[in-house]
Amino acid sequence: GRCNTFLLLIAITIISSVFVGVYMTKRVNIPKHLLHNPSVFMEDLLTPEQGDTLMSLAKEMKEFPVNVADLKFYKTRHEHIGEAIPLKDGKCEHHYMVPSVNGTECVLPGRIDVGRHYILGGGVQGLKEDYSSLVSRLLSFGRYIFDPSEYDIVDELFSSETFQNAAKSVCPADKQVLDPFQFNFIVQVPGQTVALHVDGVYFWGATRFQIPQWLLAVMQFSGLFQDKFIDQIQVVGYFHRWEPTEERGGQFVYWDEESIEPRVIPPIPLAGSIVDGSKTVHAATVYQPHVKAPELDKSVENKLVYVGDEKWELFSNGTSVKTYNTDDLRWTIVYRARCFASKEEISKFRNLPDEETMSLEYILSTLKNDLIKRGKLDASSKLEPLELAELLLGEYVTYPLSPTAII
Repeated sequence: GRCNTFLLLIAITIISSVFVGVYMTKRVNIPKHLLHNPSVFMEDLLTPEQGDTLMSLAKEMKEFPVNVADLKFYKTRHEHIGEAIPLKDGKCEHHYMVPSVNGTECVLPGRIDVGRHYILGGGVQGLKEDYSSLVSRLLSFGRYIFDPSEYDIVDELFSSETFQNAAKSVCPADKQVLDPFQFNFIVQVPGQTVALHVDGVYFWGATRFQIPQWLLAVMQFSGLFQDKFIDQIQVVGYFHRWEPTEERGGQFVYWDEESIEPRVIPPIPLAGSIVDGSKTVHAATVYQPHVKAPELDKSVENKLVYVGDEKWELFSNGTSVKTYNTDDLRWTIVYRARCFASKEEISKFRNLPDEETMSLEYILSTLKNDLIKRGKLDASSKLEPLELAELLLGEYVTYPLSPTAII
């Protein structure tokens, strides 16, 4: 009896030590240059008429691919850093890889920094689910437009006095000339989320049009390229008509200080937040968390399609999986502008010659040298590209851990 009691006490002590160790792990380890940045919340960002116009435009666009397929909307010089491997029976077996844009290889998705952190930690809410369920929660849908002047409503939003004043309060005081460059629709079906991330980072000579977005995130977190960093603003607005509740979820959360708990903003219809999302870590909590997201295979084509009469059909590999009403969905408009000191600076950025861009080799070499200084890499090591990518992500990209999960 005494022996069993003694063994039980040892077991309890070990388990308690594990729980305390995990709980005491630093939950928020965001670099200082990604903290204490300004933000603005506006309850009347959009007029009801603008909200209606945006919803009509979404229906006209009709098809919304999953957001991991963003390269359908633009081209990049380097889709990967050398980690590409052939598909096997049309699939990507590696848990982090997806088909390349031409469908011949498996590569790390552009935002593997986001997906990897979510799968390992369960996101803001610290969800404990199997791999396929977690991945399906991340496969939200979107459209990316890199010429905002293409749509009158977007031009109207960018030129409004409300937007201009709020945007300039977020841009640095010496960079008050705005350069609109991107407009997105982001849609979640019930059970989906937007994981912790920083927005696509822009540097002088390094953007999503040259290298993978995850590498831009590594560069941003590393702090090694701050002299080339370009400030920007991101507006996140909501044009659904349903009213938010705690049970419905889908709140916008962000960290602007090194506290365990993030700031939380409800998705109020026609309201929005303005922040430099490329230097502020943010996310959305799970939309309708009590609902299980439809399980989608990351290796096949998945898209949300408007079929008329307020109905949206979810297709996976050509097969209809589920039908939703417009009001079942969480609708977000995201529009972005860079902050420059002058119109001349905008022109210089837009016409930067190739010889003034950073090469992939230069970026990787800079990061590897820093890893050696940190004692994380031996100078004589010959890492495979996938090994290097995982090392870079693990060392530099420090999105917060869930403020509530114990393990």
